[in-house]
Amino acid sequence: MKQPTREVTLSSNRQVGLVSEFARAMGVTPKTKILETLVRLPGGYGVLLMRAPRSYSAMLGEALAGTAPDSADATIEALRDEWERPAK
Repeated sequence: MKQPTREVTLSSNRQVGLVSEFARAMGVTPKTKILETLVRLPGGYGVLLMRAPRSYSAMLGEALAGTAPDSADATIEALRDEWERPAK
C-alpha cells in the first residue's frame, strides 16, 4: 500500500468514499457490513473502520490469542487461582 493514510472530503450527506486500495486491503465489496467506531485521539476524535466479523466471539478470541504468555486458557486458570488464593 502506497499511502496508509489519505485525506477525504465529507459530502453534504456526511458520507465519505473508501478508496479502492483500502477496500481491497480490507477485503470488502459493495454491501459488505463495516463497523465504525469513534476513537479518542490527541486533539479530538477519529473514526476506525473495520470489516464486521462473522462471529464476534471468534474475533475476540483471535485478538487475544497472541497476548497470553502460554495460552488464553492457561492464563485464565492462573488468574483464577490467584484470585481464589486466601489473602495473607
